[in-house]
Amino acid sequence: MFRVLLKKEVREALSNRWLLLYVLLFAGLGVGFAYYSSMGLSTLGFRIFGRVSAAIVNMNLYLIPLLAMFLTGLSIVGEREKGTVEFLLAQPVSKTEVLISKYLGALTSITIATTLGYGITAWYLWFFLSASDLAVFLQIIGESILLAAVLSAVGTAVGTMSKSRFQALAIILTLWFSMLIIFDLALMAFVMLANPDAPTLFTLMTLNPAEASRLLMIYSIDPTLLLLGPISVYVARSIGGSLPLLLLATQAAWITTLLTISTIVFRKQDM
Repeated sequence: MFRVLLKKEVREALSNRWLLLYVLLFAGLGVGFAYYSSMGLSTLGFRIFGRVSAAIVNMNLYLIPLLAMFLTGLSIVGEREKGTVEFLLAQPVSKTEVLISKYLGALTSITIATTLGYGITAWYLWFFLSASDLAVFLQIIGESILLAAVLSAVGTAVGTMSKSRFQALAIILTLWFSMLIIFDLALMAFVMLANPDAPTLFTLMTLNPAEASRLLMIYSIDPTLLLLGPISVYVARSIGGSLPLLLLATQAAWITTLLTISTIVFRKQDM
């Protein structure tokens, strides 16, 4: 029964018009970045890849979290408002299975959409990049899906705790704005006022799921992390090649914690 429920959630998520818009927007911006990055370059290869990858990483950090939280959060609270959760629970499934199927259904649809959007961009970049650069590009796809997994868990928690679609939407937009814009501004202010050491700054960055994903993607492009300034020295000396494992563990901890809390809350609710 769980498989049937999961297929239903994937079909419903894939039929969402916002998901189609996401694929078209992602592919269009990706190919556009690649095209304009290649114009006027005397040599191809890493130079174009550096420009395209930087643009795509930033595009990921804004589009994927919003879509992931939107699909999962509104799906759960929408089912509750329609009264269809009671119908689902009348079937031989548990509340935990209903919740996990919604999470996996949304994540599967985002994975398919992201792969399609990236695939079109990768096809265009095939004419410019080396095999090693394309391998890094594929690695960024996997890290983008991991970002979707974490933020889908955030959306699941929001959906289980919200009383209406309007409340869920307001929380989702607030979280998105806080993680991607306010956090960066607050971190800059903290650096200017408190002048924290590199370990403190690195810890704060890894606690933000979106920022941790940014670090992971930057590491895939440039393992020296020179773009991070003094933090790169701390990472090289104290963490080194273990950075990806540390960031993956952090993201896995977010997913496990959020899904556990969501399951506990959802099982206690009266439908």
